[in-house]
Amino acid sequence: MSNHIIEALTDYFMACPLLEGGVFRVDSLGTDAVEYVIETGTFTPLIRRYVNGDELRQYQFSFGSREFYTMDRLQNIANSGFYEDLADWVEEQSRIGNLPVLPDGMTADSMEVMSPGYIFDMTGKTARYQMPMRLVYIKEVPN
Repeated sequence: MSNHIIEALTDYFMACPLLEGGVFRVDSLGTDAVEYVIETGTFTPLIRRYVNGDELRQYQFSFGSREFYTMDRLQNIANSGFYEDLADWVEEQSRIGNLPVLPDGMTADSMEVMSPGYIFDMTGKTARYQMPMRLVYIKEVPN
């Protein structure tokens, strides 16, 4: 069991069959391909508070990567295709209820892709791609 949501998300994505090895980081992405990252962002966590005090909350983040990048059309199609496949994987996992195992008192409800993957920046040999997502979960308030 994870102690923090970010840890649960990291464990969840590290089990994704689409990742091809490489380094997996949190809030830090190196300059070499292939690396993956989960980055937290600025958002309002509370969606709704229920009468019993429990809360429907969200945790927004970006899944990103550093990929090889050239002027070669096939390489860049592969990079964009990875993000299409990753979005499909996340949506399918959410649909079947295979979600991150959150800390005690929290239960994952769904995971959503908020935007297709896109190039965030590039150099001559690598590009940084990212895809915004959100985890929706229930946080129980202790009695």
